[in-house]
Amino acid sequence: MANQTAPGTAESKQRDNNPMSDFNLGKRGCTDVFCCFLFFVFLCGWVVVASLGIMWGDPQRLIYPTDSEFRRCGVDQGGYYNFSKRPYLFYFDLTKCISYATALGGCQTTQICVEECPSQYFSYLQLRTASAAEIQNKMKNVVYCTDDVDKSTVTTFVALQSLVQRGKCVSYTVKSVPVLQRCFPEAIFNAVDNVNTVLNSSNSLDYLKRTFGDDALIPQDIQITGQSSEVMKSVVEDQPVTHKVIHDLSQTWWQTLILIFAAGMLSFIWTVIMRLLGSLLIWLSIFLVLGALGFGAGFSWIKWNKLKATGAIDDYSFHPAFDAYFEMPTTWFVVAIATSVLLVIFLLVILFIRQRISIACALISESSKAIGSMMSTLVFPLFPFLLHIGVFALWGSIAIWLASSGQEICRMKETNGQVYNTSTKCDCNAKLAGCTYVGIEKESDTIFWLQVYNLFAFFWLSCFVTALGDIALAGAFASYYWARDKRHDVPTFPVIRALNRAMRYNLGSIAFGSLIIAIVKIIRVMLEYIDHKLGKSENKAVKWFLMCLKCCFWCLEMFFKFLTKNAYIMIAIYGKNFFSSAKDSFLLITRNIVRTVVVHKVAGILLFLGKAMITLGMGILSFYYFSGRWVVEGVPKVDLYYYFVPIVIVVIGSYFMADLFFDVYEMAVDTTFICFLEDSEQNDGSLERPYFMSQKLLEILGTKNEIPLHTK
Repeated sequence: MANQTAPGTAESKQRDNNPMSDFNLGKRGCTDVFCCFLFFVFLCGWVVVASLGIMWGDPQRLIYPTDSEFRRCGVDQGGYYNFSKRPYLFYFDLTKCISYATALGGCQTTQICVEECPSQYFSYLQLRTASAAEIQNKMKNVVYCTDDVDKSTVTTFVALQSLVQRGKCVSYTVKSVPVLQRCFPEAIFNAVDNVNTVLNSSNSLDYLKRTFGDDALIPQDIQITGQSSEVMKSVVEDQPVTHKVIHDLSQTWWQTLILIFAAGMLSFIWTVIMRLLGSLLIWLSIFLVLGALGFGAGFSWIKWNKLKATGAIDDYSFHPAFDAYFEMPTTWFVVAIATSVLLVIFLLVILFIRQRISIACALISESSKAIGSMMSTLVFPLFPFLLHIGVFALWGSIAIWLASSGQEICRMKETNGQVYNTSTKCDCNAKLAGCTYVGIEKESDTIFWLQVYNLFAFFWLSCFVTALGDIALAGAFASYYWARDKRHDVPTFPVIRALNRAMRYNLGSIAFGSLIIAIVKIIRVMLEYIDHKLGKSENKAVKWFLMCLKCCFWCLEMFFKFLTKNAYIMIAIYGKNFFSSAKDSFLLITRNIVRTVVVHKVAGILLFLGKAMITLGMGILSFYYFSGRWVVEGVPKVDLYYYFVPIVIVVIGSYFMADLFFDVYEMAVDTTFICFLEDSEQNDGSLERPYFMSQKLLEILGTKNEIPLHTK
């Protein structure tokens, strides 16, 4: 009790004014408890959904292609249907499968079993002026339709168009190849085959050598494309390319890991560079833009004056050569006016926000210091990353079980050996004589809503994991900013302490914020699903309205992500509930909107430069090493089948490492910025309310503390 600070003293007021002091941290309590309870109940519901999927589903059913009526391709179900000569699955419009809506109701396009995949490019519009005989020929050999269409009766384009609009016949086909008994566009594989054909031509290769001269440079580049073609052909022709890839990975795994680790080290070095040279890089970028605009304006005015002096005329009628428009004086006059206006505007903006740019540079420097003093922040993102993998695996597994759910239907053969819809049902597991499998009966509506629940659970839990990581990092960086003495007052294990506070007090607030994002996401998916269901609706107003809704909800999602991220930072600082934190952070940012925009743009430029340079640099380095162009003394050279395989892994891994580091850096900048704004508004530099910002920030603001704090 002897060391307890007396109330009313300057020291006690400083303690109360520090939101991260032990005194204020000790006063925190649980927030948004109801949302935490709701989240727990929802997870229990997810367990029920998973149980139903496991009881009803059989993932092996997805291995075999089935048409829109759940009939297996390549199977003879005695009398009920005979697809023994139709082993391949054809999608009317494969592009409709690339959507979140596929996770809800399956691929939203008609699927039929066919004897062979399309062998040519075709559009039904080609038959607009065709004769009845031509249409009959195309209907027989090219046009794919559902089984309930009698193609022999289609003799006019109007009849075919009606079938296409009703989804009974395909509107177009592309040349396709069967992969896993499913038809996929051959163009995906054929592009590299065409390149390979050119490369195998001695004339083409000799021409390249004669043109470029350096005989040592061309073959390696050609070898990459040739190997790519070999890989793609092997995939299509089911050759054992996998064994070769596994061999290459087993030979290069340790070099690959070293290069990815080196990318991580470079990312850390970049954070140090941003601390030392961040201001220089930003101002250099600004002057380069000013110089480019100035050069463009000057060149355009000179060009315009020269063309006017030579008597050039304007003629903006159609010209096959686009360069002709740049020989007209008005073209350069417009360009000169535009670049001059942009130059003046950009220069005025820079003059107006120059102090804010200096603040942004100082905040970036402070963020680098915070990361440097808390190295655990760079490792922590692996924890939420592993959680994200687990959440994705759970969602994917449940989605597969649900998609494969349904009751197998078996019926007894009639006396004639055939099976009909009216035949007596029998137990598929009883193995009775004459009991024949005929298909799967699904509760489509039930499965659909279970898939909706599953997808919503994926969104909510993913956003929850992201929010938990954000609050933990924000709490760590806030503890650094609000420390009086940066050398001694920053707590040990700051990330673990912040994570513990978040899990102890703020799980409800995290659930609340992540619920908002999840709701917007699921609405966007439902809109996409409705759009797919409408298909080629003639009601243009409805399509336009849906497009506007999708755009609005995308913007709404971006806004809520920004709002919730800043709310999480305020929660980490003050420990308040989500609504209060979101309101306080939003009002704080709106009062400092120009500073906010400048800081985010400045940080965004530096982070983009870092990601681009690290990923590109490691890609070039790995290319020279794995292709054998760069030999490291003492390291044996590896012989690979496809040396671009480890290169791709290194590039992806390098980007991931850079993104991992810079996500931490971005959170450091955002947290430091919010703390700086709070510090600026709540404190005045007096003995009772001293600033916690660095001396450099104080100098930029033109203020100071009565008693300097230890900020180094």
